[in-house]
Amino acid sequence: MNCLARVWIGVFIGVMGFSGIFISQSALAARITDLYEAEIPVLSQNRADRYVAIQQAFAEVLVRVSGQQDVVLALPPLIETDAVPIKKTPNQQQPNLVLVGKTAEIASALNRATSYVKQFRYQKTTGRPYIDWGIKPVEVEKPKSKKSQQVLWIRFNKKKINKLLHEANLPVWGSTRPSILVWMVVESRGKRYLLSNTIKSTTRESIEKHARLYGLPVRFPLMDLADRANISISDVWGNFEDRVMEASRRYQAEAILVGKLYQANRVWNTQWHLYVNGRREDWQERGVYLEKVVKQGLSHTAQNLSLAFADVKTDKGIQHVLVKIKEVNGLADYSQAVKYLSSISAVKKVQTVQVDKSSVLFDLTTQGSRVGVMQAIALGSQLVAEPNTIPKQAAGISVETAISGEHGAVKAPPKEKVPDLIYRLLQ
Repeated sequence: MNCLARVWIGVFIGVMGFSGIFISQSALAARITDLYEAEIPVLSQNRADRYVAIQQAFAEVLVRVSGQQDVVLALPPLIETDAVPIKKTPNQQQPNLVLVGKTAEIASALNRATSYVKQFRYQKTTGRPYIDWGIKPVEVEKPKSKKSQQVLWIRFNKKKINKLLHEANLPVWGSTRPSILVWMVVESRGKRYLLSNTIKSTTRESIEKHARLYGLPVRFPLMDLADRANISISDVWGNFEDRVMEASRRYQAEAILVGKLYQANRVWNTQWHLYVNGRREDWQERGVYLEKVVKQGLSHTAQNLSLAFADVKTDKGIQHVLVKIKEVNGLADYSQAVKYLSSISAVKKVQTVQVDKSSVLFDLTTQGSRVGVMQAIALGSQLVAEPNTIPKQAAGISVETAISGEHGAVKAPPKEKVPDLIYRLLQ
């Protein structure tokens, strides 16, 4: 048994008596496991095609991990390298677009995309969506059949990509991401319907497709009797916040996306409203193609959530944030709190500073700021924020005092340490 465990046993037996404790397993935000992977269609296995596919996959992963669509853009070359256009044959096609990085670091990395590859293989497509940058590889051999077209699956080095984004002062959005409840009304042929988790719809499939592309864990309402009693299609179409928020309560989602989609003069129009952290963001998208307006809507959603929850390296470097957690009533609760805090991507180290009969003060070594830690904690549902106030006189027992007490030594009470954030552990 380690020293900290002995401290906790002594504290809890002596202060309140240690008995069996039951912990309710509350749901966490969704965990995305394939952020650093991509599938790109290829027409051959030659080196030139592979290089183009890897570069496009690399750009896609940078967009997904940062949450920023403009971290890489596909643009026409600024300068034409050939004064006389090369005549294209059926087996040759010049790319008319090039990938451009948002910063000098990203631009340089795009030219070295293969150095970020951890693993790759050719395989049949799994149907995974991909960003079509509009850049076509050189066709060495004409495929026998479109059905036999294969994809290049690539997994990139997580640490190297995160380091690249940090060096470029861009967000690094970890694998734990907020679950998003989508309320979307579609108007088609004069009729309106609300997307649910059971309805079959091209629009729903498009939302799910692009949500996966950007690493967004979306879910749709059940629209069962409970939902129908709390909300109507008109409520969502008009974005009546009170009704939407009340109907969303049962789903315990960290973000709520409300939208409506309709076609006018052969143009698709969408209005989007994103609710997260008590704030609301509104925007509109218009376009001829349904896929495009949905993609833009989900891209904008990813960008907003990334700015709210992603880890952005600060100029101040490593910082320390003191977090006090109440309702910690035993070793099991303590382990749950430590495990949860350690799972936050911005947190590099979790150190116990002070304990008492029902709370613990932790020192978090983090690359981000206090606000960043607060936003990351808000993603989960294991901790609930409390007003940042503490008694004038410290009532806690420091780890040092508890350990020395085992040997009969008495030390002066430590100076009170004021926490930056205070939470209560949900039971």
